[in-house]
Amino acid sequence: MVFDERPSPARVSAAAAAKLPRAVLLALIVAYIVSGLFGRDPWQEDDATGFGVMWTMAGGGDWLLPAVAGERVVADGPLAFWAGAASISLLGSAVGAVGAARLPTILWFFVATGALWYAMLRLARRDEAQPVAFAFGGEATSRDYGRMLADVTVLLLLATIGPIVSLHETTSAPAAFALSCVMVFGLVLSLDRPLAGAAVAGAALGLLVLARGAQPALWLAVAAVPLVARTQQGAPRLRAAALLLLIAVTLVGSWLAAVVARHGDAGSAYLHDWAATSLHGFALPTADSLLWLLRALPWQTWPLWPLAAWALYAWRHGLRRPHIAFGLLLLAAVIVGLLTTRAPSSEDLLYAALPLVLLAAFGAVTLRRAAENVIDWFAVTTFCLAMAALWAYFVAMHAGVPPKMSHSVLRLTAGYVPPLQWAHVAVAAAATALWLVLVFWRVRQLSGALWRGPALAAAGLVTLWVAFSTLFLGAVDHRRSFAGVAKAAAAEIARAAPADACVLAHHLRPSHRAVFAFHGAIRFAAGDGTDCPLALHRDLAASLLDDSPPPGQWTEVWRGHRPGRPDEAIRLYRRAGT
Repeated sequence: MVFDERPSPARVSAAAAAKLPRAVLLALIVAYIVSGLFGRDPWQEDDATGFGVMWTMAGGGDWLLPAVAGERVVADGPLAFWAGAASISLLGSAVGAVGAARLPTILWFFVATGALWYAMLRLARRDEAQPVAFAFGGEATSRDYGRMLADVTVLLLLATIGPIVSLHETTSAPAAFALSCVMVFGLVLSLDRPLAGAAVAGAALGLLVLARGAQPALWLAVAAVPLVARTQQGAPRLRAAALLLLIAVTLVGSWLAAVVARHGDAGSAYLHDWAATSLHGFALPTADSLLWLLRALPWQTWPLWPLAAWALYAWRHGLRRPHIAFGLLLLAAVIVGLLTTRAPSSEDLLYAALPLVLLAAFGAVTLRRAAENVIDWFAVTTFCLAMAALWAYFVAMHAGVPPKMSHSVLRLTAGYVPPLQWAHVAVAAAATALWLVLVFWRVRQLSGALWRGPALAAAGLVTLWVAFSTLFLGAVDHRRSFAGVAKAAAAEIARAAPADACVLAHHLRPSHRAVFAFHGAIRFAAGDGTDCPLALHRDLAASLLDDSPPPGQWTEVWRGHRPGRPDEAIRLYRRAGT
């Protein structure tokens, strides 16, 4: 790397780099990932599909070719599903299949935060990242400065709005994010130890392909290879870059070879579809993709992007220093990748949060005291108001007052008021009380620690998430769960056909197959279902393309829908003559 010799804009005293208690950081991490993870059914389409693949594998399905109740899934790789299926096989009888499938999510998040913490620790301890040395001493030591910045990085991640939902789902997203963080750690390690860092980054890159497919891995590889190749002069840099690619290709190739060796032509056909799906995800940038990015990125990555922008300004004379150039190159690669994605989603923005949080941490240490205080009080005000509104809506839902608030919340919950569970209320109240204690501490103590602002923001969002998931999880689950409609459909199927009868899935997505097979024990046809006496059909009111029944003579015998989705009708048809 080329280093700039201009002074550092960071002025950090020993008091500003004071140690954040490890118990506080660990408690925030645990509360963040555990809250909202259990006690609910799979909701989103990808969430239900991911669980369905894990449950199918654990129930005797093929572990090399991901499938949901007889239908192959080619959108992602198998790695995250292997972890979930293994967890269901080992712990499903004790905690239930849904709970067991979500346990690896905790592991993925600890891997992500640990890799991110150590990546920033190594970046921040580099000579060119050090703060200005004071004339009479008293500046932070390299050890304390690096630890403080590593803490700030994790705290800023916990304070970011966008990732909170994606990281709590049984999809490939938590695994892909964790592996991206491991890859970043490997790239940082390669600055000092090229071969070791390239080996770690290459392994993470290969596993990322197995978890999420080729597209996000390609984004990171575009930045990874030049980063590794620039670490040293001459042959070592080329060997490191080659090692990175070799390990990644070997890991991916092992799965491809195993699929072909075991399944022959069927495996080749699956891999062809898998590769075609990955390639189909690429597209030329359009005005629509740019507008989507401009709308989604600021919201999903708040409060990272203002701090990252400030970091680029504050370190503008040192943009070629590794700790800034590193995040900048990764961010550029991800933005180009998002613009060339055919249908980007909020999960894809996880990869943008990664370089932004690295840059934001270096931006946070260059803020002046007045700006730090503004951020502190913005966090305090925002989250106090949000907590007050949350409790007000909770009271309105159960007490009916104020009437307008009660009407609003009941409209969102489809009129359902869950039983009052005092244990959940106590957890939410305890979290709120701890937040108020933290606010009181901020008012009384003029702490100069630079982790103060990020800790307030992280604690505020975690408290809000804990309170929401304990107070409103039952109502949201009732509105979005397929359990009721799946059991009703299964009861009608039992009356309309023999117990071993197959059901044709018509206009059902993999997520629907998953929830109906799991909740209703419905046996879907693996092929075209020409011999099935029944057909299950999904009909959206907003679309005319899915109105017609399956080809042939059919009679509708039942219709249902989720409590919160009357526009999504589930219809059961019986074939004529059966």
